[in-house]
Parts: sequence; C-alpha cells; structure tokens
Amino acid sequence: MKRTLGVMLLMLGACRPDPGESDYENHQPSTQGDAGPNPEEEFLPGPFPFQQGQRRLFVGFYEGGRSEEIIINDVDSHIYLYEGTVSIESSTTRVEGKLSDRVVHAGKAWLGFGIHWDTPHSLDGWKTLHVSLFSSDPGFAAVKIGMNDAEGFQVDATKYGYANDGQWHHLAIPLADFAAGGVSLAAVQAPFVLLSGAGPSGNTLLLDNLYFTN
Repeated sequence: MKRTLGVMLLMLGACRPDPGESDYENHQPSTQGDAGPNPEEEFLPGPFPFQQGQRRLFVGFYEGGRSEEIIINDVDSHIYLYEGTVSIESSTTRVEGKLSDRVVHAGKAWLGFGIHWDTPHSLDGWKTLHVSLFSSDPGFAAVKIGMNDAEGFQVDATKYGYANDGQWHHLAIPLADFAAGGVSLAAVQAPFVLLSGAGPSGNTLLLDNLYFTN
C-alpha cells in the first residue's frame, strides 16, 4: 500500500453513515506491510502536475510534487477504516505517481474511512480540495466527501463531477463548501473522509491525486 493504515471503531446510527466524533482509544495500528511501487512502472505527473512556485499541500493518497506536507505516520496522523466497512489495497491503475489506492467495499450497509489528525490543523490558507475517483460499481454510486472539525460535514461527490461510469473524474471541491456546512477550517481534525452507501462485497473504487491548493 502507499501508506500505513489504521482502524477506528465508531458508534454510528444505523441509517446515518456519519463518522461523528473520533474515537482514538480504539485505534489499532496496521500490521500490513508496504511493498512499494514497481520500479519499472512509469511515474505519471497527473492531470494537473505540480510546478515550482505553486502551493500544494500533501495529506496522503498522493505521490506528486508538493510545497507542504502533513505525512501519515500512524503516530499523530492516521487513516481510520470505519467499523470494518472497507479495506484499502494498492493498484497500478492510476492518474499520478506509480500507484493509486483501491477502496474495497465490505458488503455492509455503508462504507467509510478518513484521514485523521490527533491535533487539529488550520486549513484557512487553502481554498480547494482536489481528488480523482474511478468506479462503476453500484456500491460507489452515492459517494460523499467529508471534512471534520469536532463534528463533520459531507458533500455529494456528483456535485463536483464524479460519475459512477468507469472513468476517472478529477474533483475540485471548494473548502468554502465545508465551511458553509459548519466546519471550522481553523481547527480541522479530518481533512478527508470518504463515505458511500450499501453495496456488494468486493465492489471497488480507485482513489488517487488527493491534495489541497490555495
């Protein structure tokens, strides 16, 4: 995989796939290794390659150039998989770098995972969240992208160009849309959350090219 994974157990309402408050006491470090990319694979620059002088923030799920980064180290920055609803693997079908991440549905009534920070970070200086998604499976027909402070807010991915049609779609989500939903950009605890509805076990979505710009 491209990064270390952890697991978080959350108490969620049966009809509301909302990550709610972060339960860090139930975090379990991943024991899965990282084989790394195949050195023979071509490194793809991505649909919007980084150029020197630009500001670009890395938080995970990205291999390209950046001016700033908050690495996922499984110490104070983690990936949490919510209630065993999902697993994440590596894939060489990608739009940037050498790998993307294959999000695999566990066949439950909902699916969710997110990047979580133990100490809140300010994203006040950033304007747009970028992410590339690819799926045609029914379990990913209703994808939502979220951001959390002490609570959280999600937006419908189709509003920003995602379609469940087996093609790559490059989303650009204004952070102002999360702020309008009540998220304090000065105290972000989860910069990226992905949620989806019910689906068959084994349904997949590819995720790549996640970063913030100003």
